Amino acid sequence: AILAQEAKDCCSETVATKHFCRMARLHSASLPTALLAAALLYLGQQAFVAPRAPGLRTSDVRQLVSLRANANSVSTGLTWPSPEAEAKLREVDGIKLYPTHAWSDDMMPILPASKNIGATPVIIGVAADSGCGKSTFLRRILGALGTEVSSGHTAIGDMMTVVCLDDYHTNDRGGRKATGLTALDARENDFALMGAQIEALKKGKAVYKPIYNHDSGFKDPPELLQPNKVMVFEGLHPIYDEKARSQLDLGIYIDIVNDVKFAWKVQRDVQERGWTEQQVRDDINKRLPDFSKYVDPQKANADVILRYEPSDQGLPYLKVKLIQKKGGAFPMITLKKDLTLKGSKPGATLKMYDDDWYGNKVTVVEMDGEIDMDNNMEAQLKEIESNIEGLNAK
Repeated sequence: AILAQEAKDCCSETVATKHFCRMARLHSASLPTALLAAALLYLGQQAFVAPRAPGLRTSDVRQLVSLRANANSVSTGLTWPSPEAEAKLREVDGIKLYPTHAWSDDMMPILPASKNIGATPVIIGVAADSGCGKSTFLRRILGALGTEVSSGHTAIGDMMTVVCLDDYHTNDRGGRKATGLTALDARENDFALMGAQIEALKKGKAVYKPIYNHDSGFKDPPELLQPNKVMVFEGLHPIYDEKARSQLDLGIYIDIVNDVKFAWKVQRDVQERGWTEQQVRDDINKRLPDFSKYVDPQKANADVILRYEPSDQGLPYLKVKLIQKKGGAFPMITLKKDLTLKGSKPGATLKMYDDDWYGNKVTVVEMDGEIDMDNNMEAQLKEIESNIEGLNAK
């Protein structure tokens, strides 16, 4: 998603952007999962266009992104578990309302929706490690659809809502320091509430969803969230918990190998946070045990994995793999033939093959290298697009 942002910032009216916007609007009238297929295809194309520019530009983080800080954010002063928090615990219809979520007495976890949207919402989970660009990419899809996004914490468009699952962290930043657990640890996430509320939204009900304020590190009071035609739940654990996973119509995992993750985080954290490269490496290594235990295993249950690896020619070039489970919910994308594109320094190759992935039979579409941006970008993108099968519209 970071790559797609940078590419769009560098060449906002390129043929790739125009193709994606056209695909997105066409698919928005039909099958939402096909919309996500088009979006993932676009993301792969952008990896070809600008694989060496992972950094976010401040000017591009425009407020079609609706995650905004509450200026009056304050801490609950509670940590779960503790005697003080347990004394304030209440339960509604079998759902425990942990006081660390800053509930008010009049809030219900599930309630009737304000209107009937006329169809069962399509529920999509997008899983990845922190800082991999999930939120930004999905909000860019909202922008490509031409939808208006309401003001508030959660990005809500005319047909699609993007929910950040960090909101279901049980404790705030201070609370996690007290427990000694990371946000990746399953014990620091309220999966019972998450699963119940995803199920309720799929049934057309509204919910009061918790809010995690990334700026202050506090839990702000929950917000009222109505069902929408497409509900996307992105974060560390959308495919981890069985109850939440059972509600998904499509599970997507964004898989960024450590070498690429390190290069991206160095680009961001050294420039924006003043960290050293060693501090970045130490931070990744500190999170690695919990990432390996709680986040990475979700790949086995995902319908599709978008995987970033170093190119066969080495970094900063990338190899991007679209790994699609055979017989899964993802609308399969295939290639008519392998392609070799020349003109740029590394060139670019596309190929397709079958493989095994965590015990699942999969079809992989692989893209390695970089297209010729300077002299032949439009023609090469058209050649890629004309070689793709499985989308209802181009």
